[in-house]
Amino acid sequence: MAAACLAVPLMARAAADDALSQSIDTVKRTQQASVASQQRIDKLDDQTRALLERYRSAIWQTQQLNVYAEQLNELLQQQTTQLASLQQQMSDLDRAGEDLMPLMLRMTDSLEKFIALDLPFLKDERRERIASLKQVLGDPQVNAGEKFRRILEAYQIEIDYGRSLGVERQQIGSDTMDVLRVGRVALYALAPDGGDPKVWNAGANQWEDLPGGDAAAIRDGLKMARELMPVNLLELPLPAAGGTP
Repeated sequence: MAAACLAVPLMARAAADDALSQSIDTVKRTQQASVASQQRIDKLDDQTRALLERYRSAIWQTQQLNVYAEQLNELLQQQTTQLASLQQQMSDLDRAGEDLMPLMLRMTDSLEKFIALDLPFLKDERRERIASLKQVLGDPQVNAGEKFRRILEAYQIEIDYGRSLGVERQQIGSDTMDVLRVGRVALYALAPDGGDPKVWNAGANQWEDLPGGDAAAIRDGLKMARELMPVNLLELPLPAAGGTP
Protein backbone atom coordinates (compact mmCIF):
# COMPACT_ATOMS: atom_id res chain seq x y z
CA MET A 1 0.00 0.00 0.00
CA ALA A 2 2.82 2.29 0.86
CA ALA A 3 4.51 1.51 -2.41
CA ALA A 4 1.37 2.31 -4.34
CA CYS A 5 0.99 5.56 -2.57
CA LEU A 6 4.61 6.49 -3.41
CA ALA A 7 4.15 5.65 -7.06
CA VAL A 8 1.29 8.07 -7.49
CA PRO A 9 3.28 11.16 -6.46
CA LEU A 10 6.16 10.08 -8.67
CA MET A 11 3.88 9.70 -11.65
CA ALA A 12 2.33 13.05 -10.92
CA ARG A 13 5.75 14.65 -10.68
CA ALA A 14 6.84 13.06 -13.95
CA ALA A 15 3.72 14.40 -15.61
CA ALA A 16 4.44 17.83 -14.20
CA ASP A 17 8.01 17.69 -15.49
CA ASP A 18 6.75 16.77 -18.94
CA ALA A 19 4.31 19.62 -18.88
CA LEU A 20 7.05 22.03 -17.76
CA SER A 21 9.38 20.77 -20.47
CA GLN A 22 6.68 21.22 -23.05
CA SER A 23 5.99 24.70 -21.74
CA ILE A 24 9.68 25.57 -21.96
CA ASP A 25 9.83 24.22 -25.52
CA THR A 26 6.76 26.20 -26.38
CA VAL A 27 8.31 29.34 -24.93
CA LYS A 28 11.54 28.68 -26.86
CA ARG A 29 9.65 28.13 -30.09
CA THR A 30 7.64 31.23 -29.42
CA GLN A 31 10.81 33.22 -28.78
CA GLN A 32 12.45 31.79 -31.91
CA ALA A 33 9.37 32.60 -33.91
CA SER A 34 9.38 36.08 -32.42
CA VAL A 35 13.06 36.55 -33.30
CA ALA A 36 12.47 35.29 -36.83
CA SER A 37 9.47 37.54 -37.14
CA GLN A 38 11.49 40.52 -35.89
CA GLN A 39 14.27 39.69 -38.33
CA ARG A 40 11.74 39.61 -41.13
CA ILE A 41 10.38 42.92 -39.91
CA ASP A 42 13.90 44.37 -39.71
CA LYS A 43 14.61 43.06 -43.19
CA LEU A 44 11.42 44.60 -44.45
CA ASP A 45 12.39 47.85 -42.72
CA ASP A 46 15.79 47.77 -44.45
CA GLN A 47 14.14 47.13 -47.80
CA THR A 48 11.61 49.86 -47.09
CA ARG A 49 14.38 52.30 -46.19
CA ALA A 50 16.32 51.31 -49.32
CA LEU A 51 13.24 51.81 -51.45
CA LEU A 52 12.61 55.13 -49.75
CA GLU A 53 16.17 56.25 -50.43
CA ARG A 54 15.87 55.20 -54.06
CA TYR A 55 12.60 57.06 -54.29
CA ARG A 56 14.11 60.20 -52.79
CA SER A 57 17.11 59.88 -55.11
CA ALA A 58 14.82 59.51 -58.11
CA ILE A 59 12.84 62.58 -57.01
CA TRP A 60 16.08 64.60 -56.62
CA GLN A 61 17.38 63.50 -60.03
CA THR A 62 14.05 64.37 -61.60
CA GLN A 63 14.19 67.83 -60.05
CA GLN A 64 17.75 68.31 -61.29
CA LEU A 65 16.77 67.19 -64.78
CA ASN A 66 13.87 69.62 -64.74
CA VAL A 67 16.18 72.47 -63.74
CA TYR A 68 18.67 71.46 -66.44
CA ALA A 69 15.88 71.27 -69.01
CA GLU A 70 14.72 74.76 -68.05
CA GLN A 71 18.27 76.08 -68.40
CA LEU A 72 18.59 74.45 -71.81
CA ASN A 73 15.32 75.99 -72.89
CA GLU A 74 16.46 79.43 -71.75
CA LEU A 75 19.79 78.98 -73.54
CA LEU A 76 18.01 77.82 -76.68
CA GLN A 77 15.72 80.84 -76.58
CA GLN A 78 18.72 83.16 -76.14
CA GLN A 79 20.56 81.54 -79.04
CA THR A 80 17.45 81.72 -81.19
CA THR A 81 17.15 85.43 -80.40
CA GLN A 82 20.85 86.00 -81.12
CA LEU A 83 20.62 84.08 -84.37
CA ALA A 84 17.66 86.16 -85.46
CA SER A 85 19.60 89.31 -84.56
CA LEU A 86 22.67 88.15 -86.51
CA GLN A 87 20.54 87.28 -89.51
CA GLN A 88 19.02 90.75 -89.38
CA GLN A 89 22.46 92.33 -89.10
CA MET A 90 23.71 90.29 -92.04
CA SER A 91 20.69 91.34 -94.04
CA ASP A 92 21.32 94.99 -93.14
CA LEU A 93 25.00 94.59 -93.98
CA ASP A 94 24.17 93.06 -97.35
CA ARG A 95 21.95 96.04 -98.13
CA ALA A 96 24.66 98.39 -96.88
CA GLY A 97 27.17 96.49 -99.01
CA GLU A 98 25.33 97.52 -102.13
CA ASP A 99 25.71 101.14 -101.05
CA LEU A 100 29.37 100.60 -100.09
CA MET A 101 30.38 98.94 -103.35
CA PRO A 102 31.09 102.19 -105.26
CA LEU A 103 33.22 103.40 -102.35
CA MET A 104 35.16 100.12 -102.19
CA LEU A 105 35.79 100.21 -105.93
CA ARG A 106 37.11 103.78 -105.69
CA MET A 107 39.35 102.87 -102.76
CA THR A 108 40.81 99.92 -104.67
CA ASP A 109 41.35 102.02 -107.78
CA SER A 110 43.06 104.76 -105.74
CA LEU A 111 45.34 102.23 -104.08
CA GLU A 112 46.28 100.77 -107.45
CA LYS A 113 47.20 104.22 -108.81
CA PHE A 114 49.15 105.04 -105.66
CA ILE A 115 51.23 101.86 -106.02
CA ALA A 116 51.93 102.63 -109.68
CA LEU A 117 53.28 106.09 -108.72
CA ASP A 118 55.13 104.92 -105.61
CA LEU A 119 58.73 103.79 -105.26
CA PRO A 120 59.32 100.58 -107.24
CA PHE A 121 59.58 97.99 -104.48
CA LEU A 122 57.84 94.62 -104.07
CA LYS A 123 56.12 95.33 -107.37
CA ASP A 124 54.83 91.81 -108.02
CA GLU A 125 53.52 91.32 -104.47
CA ARG A 126 51.68 94.64 -104.44
CA ARG A 127 50.16 94.11 -107.89
CA GLU A 128 48.97 90.66 -106.89
CA ARG A 129 47.34 92.14 -103.79
CA ILE A 130 45.39 94.58 -105.96
CA ALA A 131 44.38 91.79 -108.34
CA SER A 132 43.18 89.72 -105.38
CA LEU A 133 41.14 92.67 -104.10
CA LYS A 134 39.44 93.08 -107.44
CA GLN A 135 38.62 89.38 -107.52
CA VAL A 136 37.11 89.54 -104.02
CA LEU A 137 35.05 92.60 -104.88
CA GLY A 138 33.59 90.77 -107.86
CA ASP A 139 32.77 87.60 -105.92
CA PRO A 140 29.08 87.48 -104.87
CA GLN A 141 29.89 84.75 -102.34
CA VAL A 142 31.99 87.17 -100.27
CA ASN A 143 29.95 89.44 -98.03
CA ALA A 144 30.40 93.19 -97.86
CA GLY A 145 32.05 93.09 -94.44
CA GLU A 146 34.81 90.77 -95.64
CA LYS A 147 35.35 92.82 -98.79
CA PHE A 148 35.75 96.02 -96.78
CA ARG A 149 38.06 94.28 -94.31
CA ARG A 150 40.33 93.12 -97.14
CA ILE A 151 40.55 96.67 -98.52
CA LEU A 152 41.44 98.11 -95.12
CA GLU A 153 44.04 95.36 -94.67
CA ALA A 154 45.67 96.29 -97.99
CA TYR A 155 45.76 99.95 -96.98
CA GLN A 156 47.30 99.05 -93.62
CA ILE A 157 50.04 97.02 -95.32
CA GLU A 158 50.91 100.00 -97.51
CA ILE A 159 50.96 102.28 -94.47
CA ASP A 160 53.31 99.89 -92.65
CA TYR A 161 55.78 100.02 -95.55
CA GLY A 162 56.37 103.67 -94.66
CA ARG A 163 57.37 102.75 -91.12
CA SER A 164 59.88 99.99 -91.77
CA LEU A 165 63.06 98.93 -93.48
CA GLY A 166 62.81 96.39 -96.28
CA VAL A 167 65.14 94.39 -98.47
CA GLU A 168 64.63 92.46 -101.70
CA ARG A 169 66.50 91.29 -104.77
CA GLN A 170 65.84 93.25 -107.98
CA GLN A 171 67.09 93.14 -111.51
CA ILE A 172 68.66 96.52 -112.25
CA GLY A 173 69.80 96.68 -115.82
CA SER A 174 71.74 93.50 -116.41
CA ASP A 175 72.68 93.07 -112.74
CA THR A 176 70.89 91.43 -109.82
CA MET A 177 71.24 93.70 -106.80
CA ASP A 178 70.14 93.92 -103.17
CA VAL A 179 67.68 96.78 -102.77
CA LEU A 180 67.25 98.55 -99.43
CA ARG A 181 63.97 100.34 -98.77
CA VAL A 182 64.06 103.04 -96.11
CA GLY A 183 60.42 103.52 -95.24
CA ARG A 184 58.86 105.19 -98.22
CA VAL A 185 61.60 107.80 -98.38
CA ALA A 186 64.23 106.20 -100.58
CA LEU A 187 65.53 103.07 -102.28
CA TYR A 188 69.19 102.11 -102.34
CA ALA A 189 70.88 99.29 -104.22
CA LEU A 190 74.10 97.41 -103.71
CA ALA A 191 75.75 94.65 -105.71
CA PRO A 192 76.05 91.24 -103.98
CA ASP A 193 79.80 91.84 -103.63
CA GLY A 194 79.09 95.03 -101.66
CA GLY A 195 80.00 97.50 -104.40
CA ASP A 196 78.31 99.65 -107.03
CA PRO A 197 75.99 101.63 -104.70
CA LYS A 198 72.92 103.23 -106.29
CA VAL A 199 69.90 105.33 -105.31
CA TRP A 200 66.47 105.55 -106.93
CA ASN A 201 65.66 109.01 -108.27
CA ALA A 202 61.87 109.17 -108.35
CA GLY A 203 61.85 112.46 -110.25
CA ALA A 204 63.96 111.02 -113.05
CA ASN A 205 62.36 107.57 -112.64
CA GLN A 206 65.73 105.84 -112.77
CA TRP A 207 68.59 104.43 -110.71
CA GLU A 208 71.62 106.65 -110.27
CA ASP A 209 75.12 105.84 -109.09
CA LEU A 210 76.37 106.89 -105.67
CA PRO A 211 79.93 107.46 -104.49
CA GLY A 212 81.65 104.29 -103.32
CA GLY A 213 81.83 105.70 -99.81
CA ASP A 214 78.05 105.27 -99.40
CA ALA A 215 78.31 101.50 -99.81
CA ALA A 216 79.14 100.93 -96.12
CA ALA A 217 75.98 102.70 -94.91
CA ILE A 218 73.86 100.75 -97.41
CA ARG A 219 75.42 97.50 -96.18
CA ASP A 220 74.48 98.43 -92.61
CA GLY A 221 70.96 99.25 -93.73
CA LEU A 222 70.64 95.86 -95.42
CA LYS A 223 71.76 94.16 -92.20
CA MET A 224 69.19 96.15 -90.21
CA ALA A 225 66.44 95.22 -92.66
CA ARG A 226 67.42 91.55 -92.32
CA GLU A 227 67.48 91.96 -88.52
CA LEU A 228 71.16 91.04 -88.40
CA MET A 229 72.00 94.17 -86.41
CA PRO A 230 70.05 96.69 -84.30
CA VAL A 231 68.32 99.52 -86.11
CA ASN A 232 70.36 102.70 -85.97
CA LEU A 233 70.78 105.97 -87.83
CA LEU A 234 71.89 105.71 -91.43
CA GLU A 235 73.89 108.47 -93.07
CA LEU A 236 72.72 108.19 -96.66
CA PRO A 237 72.10 110.84 -99.30
CA LEU A 238 68.48 111.58 -100.22
CA PRO A 239 67.63 111.94 -103.88
CA ALA A 240 66.37 115.34 -104.94
CA ALA A 241 63.15 115.23 -106.93
CA GLY A 242 64.01 115.53 -110.60
CA GLY A 243 67.73 115.86 -109.91
CA THR A 244 70.81 114.10 -108.61
CA PRO A 245 71.30 113.02 -104.97
